[in-house]
Parts: sequence; structure tokens; C-alpha cells
Amino acid sequence: MDFGNYVAGRFAHQIGDPRAADFLLRAADQDPQSTVILSQAFLTLLTDGRFADAVAAAKRLHAQGSGNTLAVLYLALDALKFERYSQAQAYLEELSANGFEMLAVPITQAWVQAAQGHRDAALEALSPLEAIPALRPFGATHRAFLLDYLREDDAAQSAYLEALQGAQISSLQPVVSYAAFLQRLGRSDDAIAMLDEYLKAFRNNVFLLDARDRLVAGKPVTHLASTPAGAVSLVMFRAAGELGRDDAPRPAIIYARLASYLSPDMGDARLRLAAMLADADLYSAALSELRKINEDAPEFDAAQLQAAWIHQQSGDYEEAITVLLDYLSIHPENVRGWAALGDIHRSNEAYEKAVEAYQRAINLHTADSDVQAWFLHFTRGIGYERMGDFDKAEADLLKALELNPDQPQVLNYLGYSWIDRGLHLERGTEMIERAVELRPNDGFIIDSLGWAYYLRGDYEEAVRHLERAVLLEPSDPTLNDHLGDAYWKTGQRKDARFQWTHALAADPDEEARQLIIDKLEVGLELALTSQKDQMQADKHMGQQDVAKVEDGQAPKP
Repeated sequence: MDFGNYVAGRFAHQIGDPRAADFLLRAADQDPQSTVILSQAFLTLLTDGRFADAVAAAKRLHAQGSGNTLAVLYLALDALKFERYSQAQAYLEELSANGFEMLAVPITQAWVQAAQGHRDAALEALSPLEAIPALRPFGATHRAFLLDYLREDDAAQSAYLEALQGAQISSLQPVVSYAAFLQRLGRSDDAIAMLDEYLKAFRNNVFLLDARDRLVAGKPVTHLASTPAGAVSLVMFRAAGELGRDDAPRPAIIYARLASYLSPDMGDARLRLAAMLADADLYSAALSELRKINEDAPEFDAAQLQAAWIHQQSGDYEEAITVLLDYLSIHPENVRGWAALGDIHRSNEAYEKAVEAYQRAINLHTADSDVQAWFLHFTRGIGYERMGDFDKAEADLLKALELNPDQPQVLNYLGYSWIDRGLHLERGTEMIERAVELRPNDGFIIDSLGWAYYLRGDYEEAVRHLERAVLLEPSDPTLNDHLGDAYWKTGQRKDARFQWTHALAADPDEEARQLIIDKLEVGLELALTSQKDQMQADKHMGQQDVAKVEDGQAPKP
């Protein structure tokens, strides 16, 4: 076998090259007895969204008896999508209920039975979910969906109420599906009232708002659970979310792909998929997914803002700004758009432009805005602080704290800013201590508290907090540097040098890097003295340069 195609395929897959699957398929053709290479090709095809090619690869794996359960599940979903229900059932019967299949298989089986008019078999297929407490909400939700689909209205109403009144619901989809159910029964007013109650808890949720707008306008409320494929796509979507939270990016991408395969118009699946692709550095593929979201979809606005962030994530600051400005030219009243523009400018240290964007957002903000007012004042305050205008920064940070008194980010930022400037030391420390109470496992906030004690000269207390901060965030250069300084002050010179060395290896910015090198060479006090002397020298040279310019002389480079 020529391993060139295999190696090229694996490397291309790692860097997001779209030719990866083709290389792997060629390698699989060269070694037709190997299901391992074909399995890798199949996963890559799914990751890339090449669904027809993935079906062909899955069929080959199935014919070879590879035991690839994902390939069998995909074949079942493909049969379900194209209404080949008996074929879908045959594939599902090959799968054992292990791992994620414990949820996916019973629900898919139930919908395959319902699609064939087998009411009792459909409900019976959901029964394994009752035995597992974590899966019961899913069983209750899909029982309501199934009864609604089968037009058993009285039973469906009871099932919806049971699902929605449970300790937890699996998503907001049953809320919208119940609204559509009530609309079908001619009870649109009841549906609107129900959605209004949920909007109190899920304020400005576009999914709920779109359903409400449709009810008010007399348009049919759309919901995915109205078809077997749509209902099963919700399970794939949920799996993608859980895998994403478990830091399993590639499997999460695959299940998000399966959700979008079953429901191509499922905008929130494409939003999630785009985010996952971007996190995997597959920026072009991520943007491609966002472009598939229709302009009339409730997720369209979010897709435009997400596209800007993906450009920013990829390092294309100018395109990120262009996307946002184009969007804001059409939606100039959108508070979230202006806030996002400020955030991206701030991320690129364009603080004056960031402050201008936040100002627009603050001017447009109302009680119904989907960005909280405290956050706008907080971020504008950061912009002012970075610009060196601490009076305005302090006013904004105090306003943010007035609007949200127990917001740990604000408490930490304002408290640290005061202490760093030698202001309100007692109150600033109390603020950071309160932030730590609210976020006891946030290493960066705990570092602020440790550094506050360091600046106040309480080095033993500083060490206690900074050690915990480094345990929580062991790879941050600033935290390691701070702990090194505190160790030095308490006489633990060997430990101090270890922390500084660790900070140096963690890629600090250039200014911090040079100071850490100096501390390692000459110790903390001499390094700080040298830094202070250099700053004074730079300031003196700057004054000389200004004088020369005023005299008509150009300063030397």
C-alpha cells in the first residue's frame, strides 16, 4: 500500500484542508480490506458536510461488517430523512443502546413507528427512557410531540403540560411546539399568553419571539417536531451541545452536521455548528454555514454578528469591522450590533473607536434591549481606562456597579483599578473579596485579590491567594509572574525563580518578558529599579525630542 494518500489525508484533516476526505478515500481504495481508513474517511466526510459521499462510505462500512455504529446510525437517519421507514427500522435494530445511542435509538425508533402509523409501538419505543432519570425529560417531550403528530389532541395536551411542568425541560422546543398545537386548536390567545410567561424567564429569546410574532400576525408557527426527521434532528442538536460542553469538538461537529442534515432550515444548529467549526480553526467552513441561514429566519441577525466574530477569530480584523458596519447600515438601531462593534474594536486595542461604538449602544438602549445596560457601561469603562481617562472609566464602572451591584467582573475590575492606583485600598480589596465569593473558582479574580494584598504590602496573604490562582490557571504568564514576585518578597527565592521561569515559558507580552528576564538575572528590586530608570530616561528623551521639533530639528530615530 502507498501510504502517501493516507498521510496526506490525516494531515489535511488536521489543518482543515477540504481535500482530506478525498485523500483518505483513495487510501481506502488502495487497501479495501481496511475498515479503519474508510472509517476515518467517513468521519471526515461528515465533518465536512459531504452527506451523499458519507452515505456511500457508510454503506461500504456496513457491507464490510465494520461494526461502526455511527455509520449504521447515519444510514438509519438517511432512510428516515427520505421516508424509507422500514429500512430505517432495520438499521436501528442493529444498534445496541449504549452511550449516546441510549437516547438517540429509542427516540428515532419511536418516530419511525409513528411515521408508519404504529401508535402503540411508537409510545412503547420511548419506554426505556423512563428507566433513566436524566433521560425522562426527553421521553416526556417526545411523547407530547408524537401524540401531537398523531393528532390525539386530548392526550397531546396532557403530555405537553406534563413535559412543560416537569422539573426541567430538555429545550425550549416543546414550548414553541405547544404554542403551535394551541394555534391548531384555534387557541392562539392562549398560546400568546403562554409564550409571554416564558419570555419573562427567557427575555428576548429570538426563538420564542418569532413564534409570538407569527401568532399575532396569524401565520402558522413553525416547529421542527411536526415531522419525524425534524423531531429526531432535535436529539442530534442536543447531543452536539452536550459534546461541545464536554470538550469533544470533532464529535460535536458531527452531531451538529447530523442535525442540519435532517433539518436544513434549523438555524440554531447552523449557528452552533459554525461556532464549533471556528473553534476548530475551520473558518471558511464556519462562514459557509452561516451563509445558509435564510434572511427571514429568526437566527439571521445572530448569524451576521457571529460572522463578524469568526472573521475576528481568524485574525481578519478589517473584514470583521466591514461585516458589522454593513449590518449596522441596514439595522442602525440594533444595540447588540453596536456593542459587538465596540467589543471587536476593544479586542484590537482600538479603544477610541470602541468607546464611540459603546456610546451608540448606550444611546439606543431601552428596557427591551437584548444587551444589559451594566455591560455597556462596563465595557465602555474598560475602553476609557485603557485610553488613560480614568475619571470617565471610574464613572462608567460605578454606573455598571449601580445597575448590577453583585457583578463579579465589575467588582474585580474597579477594585483592582483603584488599588493599582493607590486609591480606596480598603474598599477596593473588599470589592475583590466579594468578587471571589461570587466566583470562587475564577483564577483571574483570585489573582486580583492576591495582587491587591501584594500592593498593600501583605506578602504572606498575597502568596496564599496567588498560589490558589496559579492552581486554577497554571499556564497564564501574568499569574505565574505575580506569584514569583510574592515568593521573592517572602524570601522564597528559589520558588520565585521557578515561577518567573514558568511565566517566561508561557509567552508573555514583550514588555513583561523583558522584565521577567531582568528579575531572573538580578532579582526583583534591581529589575524594578532598572525598569523605572529606563522609563524616566525614555520620558526625558521624549521631552528632548519635543524640544527639538519645536526648534525645527528632527529627532534621531
